Amino acid sequence: MKKKVLILNPYLPTLGGGEKHMGYLCKFIEEYYDAVEIDILVHNYNNIDVHSADYPDLSELEARFDLKLEKTNLLKVNLTKPGNLREHFQNKRLIENMTSKYDLFINFMYQSKHIGKAKKNLYSCMFPAKRFQFDELSKRIMGRYLDFRFKNSYDYFMTNSEFTNHWQESIWHTQHKNKIIYPPVFFTEALRDREFNQKKNIILSVGRFFVGAHNKKQDELVDFYIENSSRLKGWEFHLVGALSNYPEDVEYVEKIKSRIEGYPIYLHLNAPLSELETLYREAKIFWHATGYNEKDDLFPEKMEHFGITTVEAMSYGVIPVVIRKGGQPEIVKEGVSGYLWDSKEECIQKTIDLFDDNLRIQLTEKAFERSQKFSIDNFYKQTKEVFDAL
Repeated sequence: MKKKVLILNPYLPTLGGGEKHMGYLCKFIEEYYDAVEIDILVHNYNNIDVHSADYPDLSELEARFDLKLEKTNLLKVNLTKPGNLREHFQNKRLIENMTSKYDLFINFMYQSKHIGKAKKNLYSCMFPAKRFQFDELSKRIMGRYLDFRFKNSYDYFMTNSEFTNHWQESIWHTQHKNKIIYPPVFFTEALRDREFNQKKNIILSVGRFFVGAHNKKQDELVDFYIENSSRLKGWEFHLVGALSNYPEDVEYVEKIKSRIEGYPIYLHLNAPLSELETLYREAKIFWHATGYNEKDDLFPEKMEHFGITTVEAMSYGVIPVVIRKGGQPEIVKEGVSGYLWDSKEECIQKTIDLFDDNLRIQLTEKAFERSQKFSIDNFYKQTKEVFDAL
């Protein structure tokens, strides 16, 4: 009998690391079940028209992340933009009721609190949602009830790092339901022929250009470079990432463009996979600053919850110089497979230290070895353990 699987992820247009994670999860499911049909539920959040001509289809997902899906479809749903709390909950219930028609529901929506009503329900946790908080007593009682139903509707919470898992347990106390599964980055087979002899004096940063949430702080990194351009002379800085058509994101990038005029700083917006891979092969140093100038104990959701691009860079022999926050310390071992920093000055100094090719080459092999822990092969193995237990 054919299994019916529903995956909720309205953020398809971003085509970021979360969508890569989702894409390979779909591929795993296609291979796990003999007969299966997967629907990815997308809706018009944030005034996005899911029926517009420029809305991405699955072929764009496949091309961006080098995979092929054969039993997966897009399910487009129109939701009325809520004008009040009642309308918000109407939309929430509409989606929840849709899940009841499926054998398996996987909530892949960032900080969603939709209740799963399928026969089996999984929550792919990039970072946990907060509990409902209301001022009025009657609403607080309702909030506690909804929190209880949300928490108990899921069979497992698949967290993407120890960092995320810590906050999932701290907020929701889901204990044995928590399963740490690092995101899929690459197949081990793809690493066998990697060589590190095409390197140039390039500092690379990779991440979506967007405002809010755990944004990648590209504007801060640009300032890092500009303020230290004399010390970084002879080095180029390349920033790669997807850019949506949201006005606030476009404005963010336009401000960056105005700052970098006259400097060897280059933006690669919505670059194809081949262009990104070329930059990975050529770059020597990788920068990452998500969470910079943010209080990780008060706003942990603003950190990098894992760091797929850090792992990608390491797999190409690019040495990470990344912020000591969020999931990054789980990936990088200080002084062995890269460097961690707490301040702008520390970031710049550790970057300059790596101008010594002898030191950088010593770290390259260790960075490459470390990256292999986060392979698609391991992701499939860990995911299979969860599916076997359903």
